[in-house]
Amino acid sequence: MQVVEREDNKIVKEVDTRGMFCPTPLIFVSKELKNIPVGKRLKALADDKAFKKDIKIWCHDTGNKLVSLEEKDGVITAVIERGKGWHGDTLFEKLRFYAIGVKLHLYDYFFRIFKSAGPKYIITFMSIPEGFRAIEFLEKRGITDFVTLPVPDEIYEFCGVVIGFKDKNRAVEIYNLLKENKFGVENIHIVDRNRKYPVLKDF
Repeated sequence: MQVVEREDNKIVKEVDTRGMFCPTPLIFVSKELKNIPVGKRLKALADDKAFKKDIKIWCHDTGNKLVSLEEKDGVITAVIERGKGWHGDTLFEKLRFYAIGVKLHLYDYFFRIFKSAGPKYIITFMSIPEGFRAIEFLEKRGITDFVTLPVPDEIYEFCGVVIGFKDKNRAVEIYNLLKENKFGVENIHIVDRNRKYPVLKDF
């Protein structure tokens, strides 16, 4: 993947994911979009045919704006403007979203006070719906040895969901399981005592 910094009609970054296949292009777009200001735009290039449909759904699910989408000579070009996150479309979705958010933030508050009780490793996702889909997948397989929390502000200042584990090997195992089953997992982050979240790269 190639990432180019630029400044062109609000486009500040370009991500070239040609040669990659679903869900990898979306994961890279998600990571890079989180590093630019709200209202600024990212240009993404892809040649995976699924990207054209996937990027539309992903933008809706993450509260980002798909400014343009075109295909020429087998290359799909998408321009995405960073939004303020997804909060649901219908009244039911909004109420459910905020109810879950309150519950997750209470867990987070508890773990910030009792740091030794909290997870040491957290897995992030490319969208809130993708995180909930992954959680449902794990629970159906009888995997429940994780805690669900809001994405920490140190990683992403808008709403999101992560799953946390005490054990590094278990976090890596679940990350790989989700990745193998085509879930949009982004990274594993290490939780340290100063509430910083460096990315775990050694897996």
